[in-house]
Parts: sequence; C-alpha cells; structure tokens
Amino acid sequence: MLFLLASSAVKADPALPEGVTSTPLGDRIEHYDFRSAALSKPMAFAMVHPPGYRAGGKPWPALFFLHGLGRKETTLIDDPASRARLLEQPYVIVLPRGENGWYFDSPFDPARHYARYLDEVIALAGRVANISADRSQRAIGGWSAGGFGSIWACLRHPQAFSTLATIIAVADFPAPNAGFPVAKNTFGTDPARWPEFNPLSRAAGLQGLNILLVIGEQAADAGMNERLSTALTGAAIPHEVKRLPGGHTFPTVQAGLGPVLDFARAHIASGGN
Repeated sequence: MLFLLASSAVKADPALPEGVTSTPLGDRIEHYDFRSAALSKPMAFAMVHPPGYRAGGKPWPALFFLHGLGRKETTLIDDPASRARLLEQPYVIVLPRGENGWYFDSPFDPARHYARYLDEVIALAGRVANISADRSQRAIGGWSAGGFGSIWACLRHPQAFSTLATIIAVADFPAPNAGFPVAKNTFGTDPARWPEFNPLSRAAGLQGLNILLVIGEQAADAGMNERLSTALTGAAIPHEVKRLPGGHTFPTVQAGLGPVLDFARAHIASGGN
C-alpha cells in the first residue's frame, strides 16, 4: 500500500526550486516531482528524513539508494518492514526513480541518459533538503540494476561518495551469457562493445571507498559479485561481503536492507547529528 496523501496535499512551495513540487507520503517522507533536463520528461524521487531532521543547522549525512528493474522510487516505502527500517536511520535517504535505464547514459539513444538524470536527482536533493556535501557523509548503493548504477556512479564521481553498499548487484554486465537479458536500447547490439560499459574491469577505480557487497547465494548474479570481490581484493581494496541464503528476489533485498543501512550508519553517520 502506498501511503500517499490526497492530491490536494501536493505543494507548490515557493521555497522549492522552480518547477519542483512535493507530496507527503507519510511521516517524514516526501515525494518530489520535477522535469528532468537529461531525459526531457517528468521524473521523480522520494526522500526519507531522519528522526529529528531540521532544515537549518548542521547538514545531515545522506544515502542515495537505487532500485532495480521493474521497481520504483516508492518500492521500499510501500513495504511496511522496509519503510520502518528507513525511518529509523539517522541520515537522509534519497530514492530516485530509475525506470529501466540502469542509471547509465546510453551511447546509442540520447533519450536514455539515466546517469545524467541520477546526477540531477543528487544535485536537486541537496537543494530541497539539508544534506551534507562532505564526501565522508555521503553514501550510495542499490539493488540489482541499482547496484550496477551505484557502482558506476562511484566510478564516474570518485570524490562524491565515501561509501558504496549493494544488494544482489548486477556487477559484471553487460556480457554474453550473463544470465540477464542485455537491454539493447541502452547497451547496443554489438557484444564487442559491451566491455566498455561493464564496471567489473574498472574495479580498481573504487579505491578509497567503504564497500559492502550483499550476495544472494542462489542468485543469478552471485558469481558476478564474487568476481567483483576478487577484483577488489586483487586491487588491494578492503571491502565487506555478506552472503544471504536467497536468490535474485525482493525477499533477498528485504533481508539485505538492514545490513546495508547499518553499514551506511557506521560509515557516514557514526558521529551523529
């Protein structure tokens, strides 16, 4: 069930950036709508404020958490147990709408610049909430395709985040026989080019991050994440791995959410606010 208030609750707040509206989704949860310049269409993101959040004073730590394909920015909010966990955290949580774009800029379709869209959300979140710009207080993560997108966000912006935490990430992709269909409108039809878009070969670029990989032991992506762990070890990058007895399913995401949120708390919010 989506905890969405009546449409009359939509706010054209003069304090918001022009063209941005917000709708309360429940206690300390806001939904923001805006027009994405990167995608040339209306897009959105949700935001969960921590207990005691205030607009003034010291900026708050933030976790940007990206959903997988077939899900949406409110998927975790709609799930009561996940929503309760989000509301317990001592940092702002930003949940972008990723659609099926892999949070990646397609070289083949200019209408699919989802990495630029993610950058828009991150920047806009900093304008509508009191979020720290300090790298040490900023984390990113996600599940499935959101794991892929969060890894690429760290590779694209190595100074933007201190912490990366993924659940059942599609981490060695696109690739032939990967176990997941390759979105040709994003990654093209030529397998010879797919290594350019695969973050695994760039694992050494994740140096300096606090990293957690949550692996579903029966998931189709389990081997991908084990290979990413091996690549990180080969690059002398410390990281943590948590293995769960699950597949590439939403129950595995639900089980992995607690460890991810705790990991973010330990690394971006350990000093409190």
